[in-house]
Amino acid sequence: MFKNFFKSKKNYEPLNYEQRKYFENNILCLNNDFTEPSLDKRKIFTPTESDFPIEWNGSKENAFEVLKIVSENMQLNPSKIKIDFYEEGLTELNAGSSVIFLENDNENTLTSGLYYGKNKNDKYEISLNTHILNNPTSLIATMAHELCHIKLLGEKNMEENDEYLTDLATVFFGFGVFSANASFQFFQQYDRWGYNGVGYLKYDEWAYSLALFAFLRYEDNPKWANFLNPAIKKEFKRSLEYMLENESEIFKFENETI
Repeated sequence: MFKNFFKSKKNYEPLNYEQRKYFENNILCLNNDFTEPSLDKRKIFTPTESDFPIEWNGSKENAFEVLKIVSENMQLNPSKIKIDFYEEGLTELNAGSSVIFLENDNENTLTSGLYYGKNKNDKYEISLNTHILNNPTSLIATMAHELCHIKLLGEKNMEENDEYLTDLATVFFGFGVFSANASFQFFQQYDRWGYNGVGYLKYDEWAYSLALFAFLRYEDNPKWANFLNPAIKKEFKRSLEYMLENESEIFKFENETI
């Protein structure tokens, strides 16, 4: 009985092979593209007053305070970024060179933020949905995601947008705790319960991405992981354990040894 138990534990694999290699390859690309500061010196932000000394009141001013903290950590000038807001219940319709907002019905997924590129005043422009202002975790996660668009599409001039890579970049730039937690937030009402979230990655993909980040930084038990919600923290630990037990396979690709 015990032999079978340990065998099944050893054979555990997070995600599937293609997914793992997607995240492994792209986090290496981010590390090659953004070399300063070095990975081991990158600050990991957590939901603490020391990292975000903000008096949260659900105001638009909170968004500008978050912008300053997140942008400066990403080596972006906040004065070169313009924020505006749109109301809950609107969704985007991409119409070529412009973006049109339409009313959502109740079954549609709301957007949390939008990235436009540079405007005529040479400022990067983003929009935030006002529904996230009352949720600091979602606000920080959304801000990090939209600013990562600036890093990838703006600074690096990537030709094609990749939302999954953009989510992964939030981990690389130190805001993965917020992004992961925002992707899986429970709610409970008197007649129902469930979860909602922002971002494109699923909770186990966030867990693997965070584990890769820790693995590259030689962290086997990072303190910042204690701020992850229980579901993601559990999967994070399993993913990191898998990496430590299979080090020779991590960052190893078909027909190539890294």
